[in-house]
Amino acid sequence: MKEILARARQIILQPKETWRAVKAEHSTVPELFINYAAPLALIPAVATLIGLSLVGMMMPTGHVARAHFTEALAGGVLGYVFHLLGLLAGAWVVSFLSPYFESRSDLLSAVKLVLYSMTPVWLIGVVAIFPSLGLLQIFGLYSVYLLYTGLPVVMETSPDQALWYTVAIMIAALVISLALSIIVGGAVYGPMFIRMMAE
Repeated sequence: MKEILARARQIILQPKETWRAVKAEHSTVPELFINYAAPLALIPAVATLIGLSLVGMMMPTGHVARAHFTEALAGGVLGYVFHLLGLLAGAWVVSFLSPYFESRSDLLSAVKLVLYSMTPVWLIGVVAIFPSLGLLQIFGLYSVYLLYTGLPVVMETSPDQALWYTVAIMIAALVISLALSIIVGGAVYGPMFIRMMAE
């Protein structure tokens, strides 16, 4: 875990230098998920579980509502799995779009780009322990900057194409995120929040 956090710190504080190191590293898609994405993605998942089941949310009526632990756990596990699948889908989209932006067409490089770009989102996800601080997760938007700076290095995108490639990726990411939110929200979080407000 120490190495993972060190790499996370590097990609956030020294993105351009770190992207070059990431590109040169020999790794596989499973290794990137197991050794980097999966552990860091646990941060917002566990934080949300604690926030919903133990800390609770302030309702408009003034009382604090908490989810049943088993419901929050089920939502957390389902959301975690679908989040990782969504990242893989996002990487496939990056690779699929690459020829249209004169970039390297390589799934492994796309996975590197997507996973390391997500680092700020995972780290700031710790604030989910306190649902009232959810607005702070806006700092996760730094991921967009990491994505933009990573494209010319990892995907070998020309500077004049990087901005539009970033925009295309973000649109695709919003569509994937919305689809997964509907699935997970409809299956678990929607009914759970309704019960929380009714209590």
